Amino acid sequence: MNNSRISLHTEHGALYGGLSLPDKARGLVMLAHAGTDPESRQPSDGEAFAALLRRAGLATLTIDLLTHQEDRFPDVHNNVPLLAKRLLDCLSSVKRQVQNEGMTALPIGLCGTGHTSPAVLRVAALRDQDISAVVCRGGLIDLAGVLYLRSLQAPILVLVGDADEHLVASSQRALQKVSCRTELKTIPDSDSTFASPGAFQASAYESVEWFSKHFPASDASANAGLDTLTQIVH
Repeated sequence: MNNSRISLHTEHGALYGGLSLPDKARGLVMLAHAGTDPESRQPSDGEAFAALLRRAGLATLTIDLLTHQEDRFPDVHNNVPLLAKRLLDCLSSVKRQVQNEGMTALPIGLCGTGHTSPAVLRVAALRDQDISAVVCRGGLIDLAGVLYLRSLQAPILVLVGDADEHLVASSQRALQKVSCRTELKTIPDSDSTFASPGAFQASAYESVEWFSKHFPASDASANAGLDTLTQIVH
């Protein structure tokens, strides 16, 4: 396992991300979150989620797109242009680091959670040549903007808790504007925070399956990763 850090400098301080590259990784998933949840004030579950993806043979980069200072601002979590710009900068930084260190380039997937989901879709639309697949775990994806939704080319999986009927309907309307391959799945017995262990693990399994389908890899390696995660979550 190769672990390293990347840093991005902003006007309000530095952002740091953790890059983990398992041996023979099939692809790299960038997991973006935006500080603590503004309602519950609980930290992101990004690292625990990333650990499950790594167990299934995927490299991960987890990054908080807000500084500690910004996390106290009341509306900054909804600033889609700001979050998208920082994720774009992070993507460029990762690609430079891979090139500078002579590492093998991997197919890249984006994974957004809650407030970062619309920003992730914007980045996928702007950098479609770099992005192989996208997963959105909750969040109002329509906030990405109609022009960006219509420009998307990477396959998109949207995961929503079945208890959040409003978000299910909102996601369905947004995906009607998308012309690429999409899939909307509801996670049983969950709202869109996926807070329960069962919902959290189910969202991880669906995410790994989606990335495995759309990252170039042998069927054997993809199935091995899914088998491993199945043993973890059941």
